[in-house]
Amino acid sequence: MKSLLISLVIFASLPCLGKSIEIMSYNVENLFDIVHDDGKNDWTFLPKKYKGKKEACDKVKSSYRKKECHETDWAKDNLEVKIENIAKMVRREDKLPDILALSEIENENVISQLAKFIGYKKFAVSDSPDKRGIDLAILWNETDEVKFISKKEHVLKGEYFKERPTRNILEVEFLIGKKEKLTIFVNHWPSLSNPTEARLIAANTLAKRTKEILKKDNSHNIMAMGDFNTIDENYPHPFKSVLYKDELFSDLHSTFKSDKSISWNVKNQMAPGTYFYGRGMTWNLLDRMFYTKNLLDKKGLEVDVSSYQIYSPSFATKTYEYRSKGKYLYGSTIKGAPYRAEHNSTSNKRAGFSDHFPLIVNLKY
Repeated sequence: MKSLLISLVIFASLPCLGKSIEIMSYNVENLFDIVHDDGKNDWTFLPKKYKGKKEACDKVKSSYRKKECHETDWAKDNLEVKIENIAKMVRREDKLPDILALSEIENENVISQLAKFIGYKKFAVSDSPDKRGIDLAILWNETDEVKFISKKEHVLKGEYFKERPTRNILEVEFLIGKKEKLTIFVNHWPSLSNPTEARLIAANTLAKRTKEILKKDNSHNIMAMGDFNTIDENYPHPFKSVLYKDELFSDLHSTFKSDKSISWNVKNQMAPGTYFYGRGMTWNLLDRMFYTKNLLDKKGLEVDVSSYQIYSPSFATKTYEYRSKGKYLYGSTIKGAPYRAEHNSTSNKRAGFSDHFPLIVNLKY
């Protein structure tokens, strides 16, 4: 009897293992359907024989983009291979992320095809003014652990965007478990061909909305993820001058790297970035996951920092060779770069995946 009582005391003192959900954020590189959207410049990603494509491609000013438009034959077989390869990246050990955030997708039509193939029954898609028709999406399955609450979109406003409208910021709120509210912002900020000012507007739009939510409920859990198209050289820096101000957000990658409980070997085995810039032979961390401080306060919903990873399986990597003759980098190579998409291929092996690696993290509760 005494030994039974001791066993019960020990069992009662053990910490609760709890539950967790997995979140993945992934720029899938040009997931377009094969139908022209009125008012959008989506001609590159249409079949060569699509009515009006040749004429539209002829009008493209950039010689590089014009050639790309004419030569890309984006048809049913290409789209199916693209979806299959995205599925291979997303479905790991025959399991789907509980929440999948995607950037560089075209519309609800193509997401419905992807969702059906992969196995998601629920999704939310933005409707941005971006001229190419580029948008964002979140996919999930409604369960006792993940329940949809609401969706909003935030348009980036300003004089600059009157001529060059860009992607909205997609906001989706979930109930995790019985009582934990989680808002996820999916981002695809203006590319680096745009001035830093454009990304500062995006940062301020995100920060303003985050503060509004926290003002109503300072225990609300918030994450921002996606492709932020921001590098260290940007000035004023959108993260340092806006997102990190007053400790509004923290960067999960930095938290992971500075966590002394995680071994150096684990950190060192991770890819150096999510995007490889071939022209400069440099790695960039364009994709990020940011979180508000209550996700690391040891109460309720918590970021499992040790679960964070830049997911770069060997099948989705390639050796990149610098081929510009006459340059001092000519002939140099980098192993493990993202196996970017070859949009004209109808072979799963040759079609590639994306020019970005996805990010993964678990949230415990």
